[in-house]
Amino acid sequence: MTGITDSQRRILQILIFTESYDHIREETGLSYGEIRDDLIALSHHNMIEVYEGHGGKVGQKVRHFDNDHPEFFYYRATKSGMNAMY
Repeated sequence: MTGITDSQRRILQILIFTESYDHIREETGLSYGEIRDDLIALSHHNMIEVYEGHGGKVGQKVRHFDNDHPEFFYYRATKSGMNAMY
C-alpha cells in the first residue's frame, strides 16, 4: 500500500485504542460503506487488528471478520497502521 486515504487516516487516528465500529462512525462522521471499505483495506494491509465483540466487550483477536457486519467487531491500529499516518 503506497499511501492511505484521508478517511483511512481519520479512522487510524481513532484506533490508537481498541474501538467499536459505532465509535468510529460517531467520531469520523463517515458513511457506513466508506468505513466498511476502509476497514477491509486497512485489515488487508495489516494496519489494523480486528477483535470479536461480545455484549459491549472486546473478545479475542480474529484473522477474518464478517465484512457485511463490521458493527459486530472492535478494531485497533497496528504499528504499521500508526506509522502510515505520518
